[in-house]
Amino acid sequence: MRVLVTGARGFIGAALIPALEAAGHAVRGVGRGAGPAMRDWRQADLTVPASLAGVCDACDAVIHLAGVAHTRAAAKEHQAVTVAGTRTLLAEARDAGVAQFVFVSSIKVECARDAYAESRRMGEDMVRACGLPSVAIVRPALVYGAGMRGNLERLLRMADLPWPLPVPSGGARRSLVHRDDLVRVLVALLAHRARDAVYTVTDGASYTVRDIYDLMRAAVGRPQARYALPESVLPAVARFGDRVARLTGRRCPWDSEGLAPLMASCTSEDRRVWEDLGMAPDHTLASGIAAMVASRGMRGAWS
Repeated sequence: MRVLVTGARGFIGAALIPALEAAGHAVRGVGRGAGPAMRDWRQADLTVPASLAGVCDACDAVIHLAGVAHTRAAAKEHQAVTVAGTRTLLAEARDAGVAQFVFVSSIKVECARDAYAESRRMGEDMVRACGLPSVAIVRPALVYGAGMRGNLERLLRMADLPWPLPVPSGGARRSLVHRDDLVRVLVALLAHRARDAVYTVTDGASYTVRDIYDLMRAAVGRPQARYALPESVLPAVARFGDRVARLTGRRCPWDSEGLAPLMASCTSEDRRVWEDLGMAPDHTLASGIAAMVASRGMRGAWS
């Protein structure tokens, strides 16, 4: 079938497109800039409805990845991209007679109340009500893998420093999923043809930030940290980081957003997607982090 993929140049899209092609699908990529080396590329912007005109023509399915990836964006940006943009894309999909629509949302819909999570909820509601024959909503946990950006990348860089940090133990827990496992789910859903499904995708476990940091230290061949800060100091550190950012105009790594994974849990034990698709995750967090580090070739590659 012909599959339209929005956000085709992003972290997930870059791995999804070759996986779809390997499964025998023709892929139409959509993104704001010039396309990668692929036969069918459409340059479009979710905030510019006219740019999406006809984008779904002759497509059998849509996998909608595009959105604002960072939570620091203003609420109006989330609304313009995730809400208004999804509304326009759904209208195009209906007009083109698309049979399947897969909306990649976020696990944060289940555990957060910020502008990012709210825009994802609104997107999900529109997809449920769109009237297409087959719709599926996918809520990935925190996605990691080679080429990742954000808090996990910063934590990996810090784990590769010669001296260990006293990262707090216990406290908030997070679910994660390797990018390759998420891609496997998205490809399999095209054959599954769910009518109205909502799936949370994780590797089946949950981790504290200290768990993640220790696995990263082991993967880069560094000794484990012997000490840990008390969790009670984290809010004060976050407030200090916020003040530094306001005074300097530059983000401090230890501000409220940077420390959010240590202070707020976001987990799920839902394994229905793996059961329904007859699959299991290929990656544990330990094996996934080890593979990432091995791809860089040596200790110190992250510092």
